[in-house]
Amino acid sequence: MSTPSLNNFINHINSQHLPAILKIQNVLLMELQKFAHDQGFIQIMPLLMSPITDPLNHDVYPAELQYEERKLKLTASMIFHKQLALIPENINKIYIMAPNIRLELAKKKSSSNHLLEFSQFDIEIKNANMDEIMAFIEKLYVHIFAVIEKECAAELTLLGRKLPKMKGAFPRYSTEGMPLTEVDAFCNKLSAESPVPCFVTNFKREFYDKEDPAKKGVYRNFDLVYPENYGEALSGAEREYEYNQIIRRMQELNTNLTAYENYLEMSKHKLIPRTAGCGIGIQRLLKFICGKPQIKDVCLFDRSILSEFTF
Repeated sequence: MSTPSLNNFINHINSQHLPAILKIQNVLLMELQKFAHDQGFIQIMPLLMSPITDPLNHDVYPAELQYEERKLKLTASMIFHKQLALIPENINKIYIMAPNIRLELAKKKSSSNHLLEFSQFDIEIKNANMDEIMAFIEKLYVHIFAVIEKECAAELTLLGRKLPKMKGAFPRYSTEGMPLTEVDAFCNKLSAESPVPCFVTNFKREFYDKEDPAKKGVYRNFDLVYPENYGEALSGAEREYEYNQIIRRMQELNTNLTAYENYLEMSKHKLIPRTAGCGIGIQRLLKFICGKPQIKDVCLFDRSILSEFTF
């Protein structure tokens, strides 16, 4: 072939590992949905554009488009729509296989673990707390790893991957009292040294993650960190839903209130329910299961940071 990028694509798509990865991905996607369905969740369809999306807690390139006279944002996450979807009285648990666009700054994020276009297994539960969400995640991971170990034994052998055992509750660690400058290093150390996934709680980030009413500066949120240096797996939290608290948090973070006018109006009229949830990065989970060093290794088409965008 005439170009290195085209040669790289041909080698990747013809790799003997790729069919094994796609088989594991197929089982993973089916089991995520089946487990949620069996637990009483209702699946809703994803949105790819909206007047508002997740503001994130770090800089990204803008991902937006102009339609007629309106500017729309491409979905960074469906965080606000998850809350709104739980307004109906008889809907209490939802899940979404949600595509997301985050145009990360290459100088700030790792190409080994970040995609510009990725999917999340998003869940949200009405009247739940973060302990209930973490308990759900533990059961989900135990189930998924048991099924994949059984149904994808040949594929795991081809990949040279022996899955870590998932059983019981995952260890939990709090960053309360820890300087912000030390949090990332702490999570990296856990990822390097723990033999199992670990929950880390209390991150100061987006305004929608709930601050503990009894402890100002402590947040009712968490990450799950994979072992074997695979890093962050997912983020979750209880959500802010009370108008005055949302306003205070937005002002604290210098968030543009005008952009969220309709959302704030819903909160002002006490229409947003109390919820908690999380979003599991599907490609990161697949990367961990398959034991691959680069996230692009588990993607049919490369959308990682610094991708050559061959196709």
